[in-house]
Amino acid sequence: MCVKVSRVKSFKCAKCQNEYTEDTVPPNDGCGGRIDIEFDLEVAKEHFSRESLERSRGGLWKYFELMPLRRRRNIVTLGEGNTPLIKTAALGQEMGLKDLYLKLETMCPSGSFKDRPICVGVSRASEDGAKTVVAASSGNAAASMSTYAARAGLRAVVFVPDDAPSEKLIHLRTLGAEVFRIKKATRGIDSTTTLLQAACEKLGWTPTPSFGPFNCFQFEGTKSLGYEIAEQRNWSVPNWILFPTGSGGLMAGSMKGLWEFREMGLIDSLPKGVVVQPDGCSPIVRAFKEGHDPLDIQPWDSNETVAGGLADPFPWDGDASLKYLRLSHGHAVSVPDAEIERHLVLLGKLEGVFAEPSGVAALAGLRQLLDEGMIDRSDSVVVPITGIGFKDLSTPDRLTPSVKLISPNVEELRKALKT
Repeated sequence: MCVKVSRVKSFKCAKCQNEYTEDTVPPNDGCGGRIDIEFDLEVAKEHFSRESLERSRGGLWKYFELMPLRRRRNIVTLGEGNTPLIKTAALGQEMGLKDLYLKLETMCPSGSFKDRPICVGVSRASEDGAKTVVAASSGNAAASMSTYAARAGLRAVVFVPDDAPSEKLIHLRTLGAEVFRIKKATRGIDSTTTLLQAACEKLGWTPTPSFGPFNCFQFEGTKSLGYEIAEQRNWSVPNWILFPTGSGGLMAGSMKGLWEFREMGLIDSLPKGVVVQPDGCSPIVRAFKEGHDPLDIQPWDSNETVAGGLADPFPWDGDASLKYLRLSHGHAVSVPDAEIERHLVLLGKLEGVFAEPSGVAALAGLRQLLDEGMIDRSDSVVVPITGIGFKDLSTPDRLTPSVKLISPNVEELRKALKT
């Protein structure tokens, strides 16, 4: 049986307040705001209970009734979601935490959490008859879009910053995407999103980046991360979830999912959400600490950080992030690149998890908040590790010892081991 999107209560733009119906809602209305989708959670209760969810198999699409797709047959999937939630051993001990869990989004099909929103965005684009999908991305969202576009038989066009890591571009090209490096034109302005907007307007392409204001449908896919954390912890949410944050979609989407589960009676409370951004680009942290209007977050004037996936000077979903920070009584913190790099190496050595810099930034934030006493060492904590290390090989190559060349001789080996 197919369940239609009539289970949605409303489509309303967070910025201009325009309202839409299922027959009229576009991916965006051009005002720069995100069209928020409110599901009828009373209707959703008819489909979900703790017992039914525990019996259900599958990843993200087990939550179909809370996703903005009309018919199941239009799902474009590669088995995304249902990523491991593992309890740390050595890393938790090193930090002095007994209850530290990692959500390994590195296991998603394209290697990052972006598969959660993008698979929904591409599925909806395909359902609506799109022929070309386009993204502006430092790499992960573009890789995800190109992955699902290939799966759906759609044309994929990608705009990347001129300094995007070569490893990510190889990935995109192999997936068949048409990739363009975009020159920086104005400091503090993302040239890739500027071109994205113009191309969609003039060429009729469907925008499918990871930013909610460009595609309201894909924003809903990230909710599945929150759903899974609740399920995998047997319906007992942690005290804290720390999110590595660029534009804000990961934090906002995940917390929206947890909020929906609470409203449906599946969990009793919300965890405290934490936004973690690099010092080199932290507009949401600044807006939170200075009490800015969520719809008037000032862009950062640069994006210089080793965590390229978090270098979003204009946080497109920052308004939603601030909403859920306040709703969950959470916090926001920025961290130096040196700490991000240190935790990248620690995570690999202590837990066997190979992640990119953007994927481990929240671990640096966790240590900082532990040292400041904001998070107690008896608290339960979940940290999503959002991107696999193969996305940026130059950083771990720089941070780890070079490989020694020796002869096939045991004595030479012993000598090399001592140095």
